[in-house]
Amino acid sequence: MRNLGLTLITLGLYLPFARAHRLRFFRQHTQVDGEALDFDGDGREMLRPHLLLCAVLLLYILIAHEMPLGAALLLLAALPFWPTLMMRSLRWRLEHTRWRGRRLAFHGDAAGARAVFLPAAAPLAVLLVGQALLAGPQAEFDDGGGWLVPALVSLALLALLALLPWLHARHSRYRHANFGLSADAGAGADAGTGPAAQAERTRLDASVEPRHFYRLHGGVLAGLAGALLVNLLFATWIDTLLAAAPMLTGLLLDMMLLLALRAWLVAGTQTLLWNHTLSPHYRFACHLPLSRLLLLSLKNLLLCVLTLGLYWPHAVVATTRLRLESITLSRLPGTN
Repeated sequence: MRNLGLTLITLGLYLPFARAHRLRFFRQHTQVDGEALDFDGDGREMLRPHLLLCAVLLLYILIAHEMPLGAALLLLAALPFWPTLMMRSLRWRLEHTRWRGRRLAFHGDAAGARAVFLPAAAPLAVLLVGQALLAGPQAEFDDGGGWLVPALVSLALLALLALLPWLHARHSRYRHANFGLSADAGAGADAGTGPAAQAERTRLDASVEPRHFYRLHGGVLAGLAGALLVNLLFATWIDTLLAAAPMLTGLLLDMMLLLALRAWLVAGTQTLLWNHTLSPHYRFACHLPLSRLLLLSLKNLLLCVLTLGLYWPHAVVATTRLRLESITLSRLPGTN
């Protein structure tokens, strides 16, 4: 609650420090093989990227209404820097985390991060520019060619939806192939770059293919389509039910559906990735039952509603505990 209050008072400027406090709390309460993790970051390293991001967002808000095309071009100019910020955030979180005196490490670079999202560049550019043109003066589209821009925007949106599971797979492989441990105990933040450290790097099993992610995302789309179909088939009955109940009921049902779909995606992704993450010295295993995560998510939702949001910190802790306790780490036989 303190982090939230300070973030609101400072208009978001305190957010990097709030993230550091949050990471320190969870790291120090997470044990691996009986040893607690530690986190010594304070957020100052992420303040400059955060300020840059806030400046871009503020400028976008200021010009979006009057100059939608200019706002779209601003986003396009800033997008190439987003993968770099993502990579720096991952490195910051890991290199300030220690276990048994050894720092964790992230070996990914900016070029690899940009390559992950490169396939989405063209459809995203078409989508942003097309939406900006549609939001601007419409006279130029009244000459019989007004169908072209909406068609291109629709195709770009469909292309992004089709690419989403593939991008998810590429992003997961980039992350899990670059996790690692530093070479020596007590090493500095730049440790983990030598030959010994390279041996500590993890990788993702080649058997994890994009089709697994298409199956997970397909389950989410199937759930949304099923809910839409039920609403269309039983629209009168549902309208009658919701009319007899407070408006909060409809919102609660929607949130329960979204939580169920999120639980499906989170449990499936975490189990798939950690069961196929390989290391020269450690074996990872994950067993996160969908039923347990779903029941916990529904419980957290109901308690947050009943307490007007005051239960939210407890919900975050409970969810994090369940997800972490589902992952086991064991040293491979014959390794030191």
